[in-house]
Amino acid sequence: MKDIVPSKGIHAVLWILGVLVILLLVFGAGIAVGYRSGLFASRFGEDYYHNFLGEGSGFSGMMGGGMIGGPVPINQHGTIGTVISVGSSTIATKDQSGNEQSIVIDEGTVIREMNRTISIADIQDGNQVAVIGEPNDTGQIHARFIRIFDASSSAPKPPINQ
Repeated sequence: MKDIVPSKGIHAVLWILGVLVILLLVFGAGIAVGYRSGLFASRFGEDYYHNFLGEGSGFSGMMGGGMIGGPVPINQHGTIGTVISVGSSTIATKDQSGNEQSIVIDEGTVIREMNRTISIADIQDGNQVAVIGEPNDTGQIHARFIRIFDASSSAPKPPINQ
């Protein structure tokens, strides 16, 4: 470097510029990650009911724009409802439209109530639940995550069809 840049002042300026370029690249990467994280959170919030109720639910989020009417289709990737029965590895739920859904629970399923993780034995008939999972070959939801809502809390409710 001394052969290319003989002056110590120019050498110092080049080092400072190099450090600034690296800092700007790191800062830009942080902005990009934050932007993507915010975009994901925003889209999930906008599509909260769509994620649970399915494509034809008629609910299009906070801004409205969709018409609510007709039966709410069952979404095989999740549900919101009331627990009507609890088995050793399954629960059955009923949503506001009267649709019943069987939920399969295994050791990989995370079940949360408030800020604690619970087991299937702690789920009771009448609990309000939100379930996220994937369909299996028998038409059940294989749960990956279950949120139990306290009876006094305001559990998310899908739009009421009239």
